Amino acid sequence: MPPRPVGDRYDALREPMKRALEALVMERQTEGKATFPPFAQKIFERGISEGFRDGERKGFHDGERKGFHDGELKGKQEGELKGKHEGELKGKRDVLLRLLARAGIALSDEQRSRILGCDDGATLDRWVENVLEAKTAADVLS
Repeated sequence: MPPRPVGDRYDALREPMKRALEALVMERQTEGKATFPPFAQKIFERGISEGFRDGERKGFHDGERKGFHDGELKGKQEGELKGKHEGELKGKRDVLLRLLARAGIALSDEQRSRILGCDDGATLDRWVENVLEAKTAADVLS
């Protein structure tokens, strides 16, 4: 096919016509009215199917990455909170034992274990307050 002469009067219309035709075909296809030759319909359907599979695969991987990241972040935050809480409890236990020693209040092994095993900050606070007026370990741990 010989090349067209420059300035062919149809060249200016070629691209706008192509876009208009593509838009019309897409509009009619979404309405279920467009028909294509069987080979074109197969290509069209294959493109939709591959696009769907690619989107699904990408969405799954993106979701998996986000879920892993969010889980890791949540785990880190929970670990930090738990570590902080454990540190506060340990500090309260240590203060209580030092105050008892300073007050000259002796502890049995069972009472020491009870203090060291206590995981309730409010209870430890109450026991620390009790040391100020206590005469015995039983007074403190009441």
